[in-house]
Amino acid sequence: MKKESMKKKSLILALMLAVAISGGVYAYTYTTSSGTIGATADDDIATVQAEAEVDQPDWDSLSPTPGGTETLRPNAAGDEGNISNAHGAAYPDHYQNVDDVTPDGLITDVYSDESAWARDLYNIEDHSVGTDIITAVRIYAHAMSDDLPIQTSIKIVFKSGATVTEGIEQTITTSWADYSQTWITNPATGAAFTWTDIDSLQIGISLREANSGKESFVTQVYVEVDYGEPISGEAPTGDLFTITPEGDYTGDLQVRVYLANTDALTKAYYYLNMKLYLESSVEAGETPNYRLLALENGVATFNLRDFTGGVALTLSVTGGSYSLVSNDTSEWDAGYSLTPEFYCDVTQR
Repeated sequence: MKKESMKKKSLILALMLAVAISGGVYAYTYTTSSGTIGATADDDIATVQAEAEVDQPDWDSLSPTPGGTETLRPNAAGDEGNISNAHGAAYPDHYQNVDDVTPDGLITDVYSDESAWARDLYNIEDHSVGTDIITAVRIYAHAMSDDLPIQTSIKIVFKSGATVTEGIEQTITTSWADYSQTWITNPATGAAFTWTDIDSLQIGISLREANSGKESFVTQVYVEVDYGEPISGEAPTGDLFTITPEGDYTGDLQVRVYLANTDALTKAYYYLNMKLYLESSVEAGETPNYRLLALENGVATFNLRDFTGGVALTLSVTGGSYSLVSNDTSEWDAGYSLTPEFYCDVTQR
């Protein structure tokens, strides 16, 4: 037994691969993303074989892209044009005064010297670059006041469907500056923005005097749409192992599945929970019928009672959830891994 124990230690430490140990007590198999290597003996009580890669959960499918931002500018009149003054095009062409890529100051703008709020809306160009999930919508206005402000004088506005949403009141200063408002979800629907929402969006401003009879100017309005792949969702499913008790074996067995690379996983995942299911196990007949393997616990245990050998059993990931640290892998710590590595052992009970 001492010789066998030293052989086991040598294989695990030098090769990082576990093998089936003879002796009629237990069998080990270690799997990595590239496969499984095992050795079997006639008197093993069970063998454990990794499923083919095509049947394994597709962990690579969780690999995110960094996402990006698409900028969209006014290209047509919207449903409202109530700001009375402009340098440049008159209503309904006010959008031409605020569609600058580089703001041109008082050359073209819209402005107000009235005490009551007045609102302009502008249609925008359709998106052409953005993909995946919209994570934020941010509308900007480049504005200034003709005198020291005594009151708020600008609100960022957008219209989605039939709903007009106004941002908070903001105070314009006597220097040109950007004023903005960000929305994570669409107030018109209560859900995340969709690209259909964006393509039908109208953006704009509500404006009034900053001081009595003094103008508030806006020379540029545009929207930035942040997007990226989702960084949380359901864990991929698939088969991990086939466990086959020896044909002559009868009795009770215990199966344990360990996470072998938790440290690397925590550099990619905020959390990872996997629902493991072993057919014909005691746990398969319970509610819930799975055992949860997570970064926090590192092991899931199953029991086979009064079992007759020779029947192959499949151990699978049937569900679960995950959340990544970021959708930009450059922000992950070095040595990260998306692919869990599992160590499975079968012991006699």
